[in-house]
Amino acid sequence: MEGWEARNAQWVEKLSLKTRDRVVPDTAVVLGVEPGAVYPTEELPEITIAPGVTARASWGQGSLLETLAMEPGAEYPEHELTGEAITRVLSGSATCGVDGRSLKLDPGSVLYLTEDTKRTLRTGSEGLRALEVFSPVRVDHLNLAGVAHGEDADVSFPDQGVEPSLEPGVVYAFDDMQRTPIVLPGMDADAPTAHARFMWGRNVMLSFVSMAPDSSFPLHLHPEDQLMIVLRGAMEEGIIDTWLPMKGDSLDVILQPGGMIHGARMSPLGADVLDVVWPVRPDYVALHQKHASRS
Repeated sequence: MEGWEARNAQWVEKLSLKTRDRVVPDTAVVLGVEPGAVYPTEELPEITIAPGVTARASWGQGSLLETLAMEPGAEYPEHELTGEAITRVLSGSATCGVDGRSLKLDPGSVLYLTEDTKRTLRTGSEGLRALEVFSPVRVDHLNLAGVAHGEDADVSFPDQGVEPSLEPGVVYAFDDMQRTPIVLPGMDADAPTAHARFMWGRNVMLSFVSMAPDSSFPLHLHPEDQLMIVLRGAMEEGIIDTWLPMKGDSLDVILQPGGMIHGARMSPLGADVLDVVWPVRPDYVALHQKHASRS
């Protein structure tokens, strides 16, 4: 969606939309997708990490989302992380080597690792499918995706200093993580429009949102980048003055840079999505903590 900023500004004024004041860092990341456009995961750049280890990649200025696929018995070679990494296993299993320790990853496992951690992955007989988020982006993977970044490309940004919600090197069960109700202004607090599982590091946040059938979210905007993938169901995503269909069957992805107007309308199936938010949204941290204090 080339030139979206001017049209976006017109609609911000037309709809009298407000946002939070925040300075988001600039980076030298070259984007691989067009902001505000929908991409089935199969149409995203595919990278080959090692024999039997591939990923589809999409990214914004400060975070990289990969859908990782590993064949049975495949090995992800040891590498030293250049930033934060959060992994959620969708299916299969793997043994994860973390600085010499062995961790078992099963369906639903969530693992947070930090910069300079040495990591390996080896799959079992069922292989592995997982979502992985890296922040800052991994230049080596962007280069593999065909979007060249020179050795001097500065994709870094100042550490945002947020206290992570996850302990590094600890395996969490996704289903056991807190579900936070999302109630839109003016709506019944006993009938949330959605529930979210929030998790975050110092710089990036993952928001796994389950949205009710036939529900909707009004057009709004925020200063943080948002990279969204639909995991289940079907919906329409509003981008400025256009509504775009998105489906979980094709794991559709869309990048919404900070400040881009967006909203959502659910199908009768509802939808489950992952929003990768960079930097961490302080209002979501506060919402999570508010409901944690009630439990």
